[in-house]
Amino acid sequence: MNLNPFLSVWTQPKETIRQFIDHDKLTYSIILVSIAGIAGILTSLQDSGWFQNLSPAVWVFGILIAGIISGFLNIGINSFLYTFIGKLYGGQGNLRDMAIAIGPMMIPQIYTLPILVMYVLIYGERFFAAPADFNFSSMPVGPALLLLLMIILASIWSTVISSKGIGIVHGFSSWRGFGVFITVIALYVLIALLVGVAILMFLI
Repeated sequence: MNLNPFLSVWTQPKETIRQFIDHDKLTYSIILVSIAGIAGILTSLQDSGWFQNLSPAVWVFGILIAGIISGFLNIGINSFLYTFIGKLYGGQGNLRDMAIAIGPMMIPQIYTLPILVMYVLIYGERFFAAPADFNFSSMPVGPALLLLLMIILASIWSTVISSKGIGIVHGFSSWRGFGVFITVIALYVLIALLVGVAILMFLI
């Protein structure tokens, strides 16, 4: 590969994704998505109240396994949805190319991983602890806001790259790729709401 994807994805996202597809880097993409999955799990566990009173070994093992599993689910489910919904938008992409393209889409999330690990090393159980009533975070407000800002910026750029990648795979514009991306997000939100309503009705 001529481009270093960890550098080029920020300034040449389309070229980076095309290079992945041209070189059929499916295994590389799976590795990238799995690493990003670990970052996603750490982000989800922040201030969640989970992993308290557990040994560091359990933290590491549980987070690694959950992250890798979430990565495989991400590349499997999202590849299908981006491909299927993209065809409804008039795209011509295929499932394999979409799975390959998802790897570069996740690189901004990978950049948050060492930062998240640093926060865990500094704050330990406080990183995972649920905040007290009316508190923004169990960690100090300044560092917590800084971490939130970095995660938001990574998510925004992942959205930009995803829109371009979906467009490349399907052979249409990045704006239409953004439409596919938003449709998939809306579908996830709808499913979450339906599940939440079903659980609430069951409890009642």
